[in-house]
Amino acid sequence: MQNIHCKFIFMISVLWKTPEVLARKGVKCGGVLSAPVGHLSSPNFPRVYPPYTECSWLIVVSEGSTIQLTFQEFNLEYHDTCEYDYVKIYNGASRDEGNLLGTFCGSQLPPNLTSSWHVLSVIFHSDKHVGSSGFSATYRKDICGGVLTSLSGVITSPDYPDNYPNNAECHWLISAAPHSKIRLVFTDFQLESQECNFDYVAVFDGSSQEEGHVRHYCGTTKPPETTSSSNELLVVFKSDFNIGGRGFRAHFSSGECQDVFTMMKGNITSPRYPDMYPNNIICQWNIQLPPGFRIKLFFRDVELEEMNSLTDECDYDYLAVYDGQSASDKPLGRWCGTDTPPPLISSKNNLLLVLATDRDTANRGFSVSYIGMVPINISCTRTDFHIQIPVQSVPQLERSHIYLGSPACAAQLSGSNYKIYARFDTCGTEPQKRNHTSVIVSILYVDFSMGGQEDIHEYEVQCEPKRKEASVRILSGSDPALLNGRAENIGQSELPEAEASESSERGQDSSDVVFISICILAGVLMLIAVVGLVLL
Repeated sequence: MQNIHCKFIFMISVLWKTPEVLARKGVKCGGVLSAPVGHLSSPNFPRVYPPYTECSWLIVVSEGSTIQLTFQEFNLEYHDTCEYDYVKIYNGASRDEGNLLGTFCGSQLPPNLTSSWHVLSVIFHSDKHVGSSGFSATYRKDICGGVLTSLSGVITSPDYPDNYPNNAECHWLISAAPHSKIRLVFTDFQLESQECNFDYVAVFDGSSQEEGHVRHYCGTTKPPETTSSSNELLVVFKSDFNIGGRGFRAHFSSGECQDVFTMMKGNITSPRYPDMYPNNIICQWNIQLPPGFRIKLFFRDVELEEMNSLTDECDYDYLAVYDGQSASDKPLGRWCGTDTPPPLISSKNNLLLVLATDRDTANRGFSVSYIGMVPINISCTRTDFHIQIPVQSVPQLERSHIYLGSPACAAQLSGSNYKIYARFDTCGTEPQKRNHTSVIVSILYVDFSMGGQEDIHEYEVQCEPKRKEASVRILSGSDPALLNGRAENIGQSELPEAEASESSERGQDSSDVVFISICILAGVLMLIAVVGLVLL
């Protein structure tokens, strides 16, 4: 058994949970297949398979390789959800539903399937009614290349991280669900670097080398991140007869395993949520909002594999959040198990969410919501509110879409900011007592409604006149039950420092002038009264 350790095969076979075979006496099927190529078929193929039968094949090849499974014939009893007779294919030895690559029945030939590691399981099941001719399939060990249909996976050059062999040529076709796009990210890259004429990686935006938008890469500079325009992406690696290198490692994700969110609010869930997420995936979701915005993230549901009891760390399945566009940015947290994290606020206008799962023990996953926090600079005097929002942060809005209390108190365009200066006796302001302190409160509305769909974000603005201190917090704009906490210093730092200072000083100066004028007037009136009394 070349390149496969017998000890490893024995361990996999023992740990593999063989189901009870409900077949009539004398029917043999299933087993462990370890040759580089092989064949498997339903019992009695091509004649009718017997009822009450369940067969399990475990295919194990050398580590570092993958397995490609191809069906030549397929004819099973049909059911719209394949509940009667079926073939199930698992990515690995476990029957964990997170490893399920697909369930098939009827007469349509299943697609070619490629495992993401060196173990693949095939399960055939028949009930007591309606048999058919069954199936015939072949498998082969792929040193490199293949058809990749999983939501996420890793591609490496042959023998990576050791030097790749000479005269190699590998083709990986990544095929995602219809209407999906594929994201490809290279994490390591070292090839011969002479004008990409000898050793190179080519990325084709489609399923064949005739497709347009081809890009060739070589040398030691990592290729840029690529997103396909359709649901197929072809990656080709080629080396010549001499001068090798370490090769490359790339990660791909597709469909519900990756997305970019640019709306002001949204929801993100793990693949298949609330059903179990797949095993052995790395999914990434980017939230990208206009400059000046920050992002508030709310965790609605988290149910992942528990942490490693030996290390008390999330070593198996985890959800991580990064304060930026990549995993090299500052981590805001990494979670597993069932504890729901508190809300998070980004420092800028980007957040990255990463879900990583291992090869077994899947769970329900996660659901999160987010909302973009408008950059609001607010100050107050003893008599009025001063509110500013940078125009560049809300370029899609007219000034009438930003108002205090009611549309009658809309913002005015002043330079590069929308500004609202409102006295405390206008714009729906009202005095309140909070924590034994007198404050003035009003509601600021920012209306992002488009195409008949209402989307109004509400912020409570508050001023303590005696101390001339102002604050703002989100009231609604996504799920009102979630958006309830204080949003500290929303956007204060996003305004140009000089403008923010000028606004605050101008507000304070006008308030002090009014106060001094009142004092002078009171003094004059008192002096007149005293003179009048003396004359009398």
